[in-house]
Amino acid sequence: MKWITIGDIHGRDNWKSIDIAQYDKVIFMGDYVDGREELDELKNLEEIIDLKLNHPNKVVLLVGNHDLQYHWHSSKRLRIYKEKYALDYQRLFKQYEEHFQLSYFAFEHLWVHAGITIRWLQFMQMFGHDFSDYNTRGLSQHLNHLFEQGCKELYSVGKARGGLDVGGPFWADISELKVSAAPFYQVVGHNKIEQPTHFETERGGFRMADCLTHCNQFWVYQPMELSWRKEIIAIGK
Repeated sequence: MKWITIGDIHGRDNWKSIDIAQYDKVIFMGDYVDGREELDELKNLEEIIDLKLNHPNKVVLLVGNHDLQYHWHSSKRLRIYKEKYALDYQRLFKQYEEHFQLSYFAFEHLWVHAGITIRWLQFMQMFGHDFSDYNTRGLSQHLNHLFEQGCKELYSVGKARGGLDVGGPFWADISELKVSAAPFYQVVGHNKIEQPTHFETERGGFRMADCLTHCNQFWVYQPMELSWRKEIIAIGK
């Protein structure tokens, strides 16, 4: 059994170099849009959705903070907002929203776009959301339920990213994760790095995957062996 994690896409199509047949699970970390390069982002997003439709049990599509502004949290626009694609993005995310999710849990690991911190879990308690009775699987299920219900506290932004609150699962900054990462194993995107990177914490750790701007490396997980490795996939392979 072999799983691959694909970091923030931002319109790039280097994910196409992956031989999907070699993997039992393919997890996209979100941020499919709003790249800085001149790419055919719309076609790329359509092809990612088609991949999910053709492999519904193999492909997982997480939602990133850039995706939010076109459907789930359209009241907050980011500095990068693609006007020429906006209506098409809105149409696609609305039409296929059931195929996107906030988090994914399996084999004692939680995949979520930006990460979960202890401080954000405490922040959520102030709004009546107490996660203390949940194990990690239950936490993931509840987060997805809150996302489906449109819970606005999920979109909280911390000071490190220009907000006033605590960075939530779409906005947690690396500085917040390093000092307050929740006590379980996470795989995250959102924070740009030069290559896949792993940080250990006292009761868990987090693996960072948002490196496709700099390299064509991906985290590959083999659940039965509980092993992780970085895999370089040649573009155009």
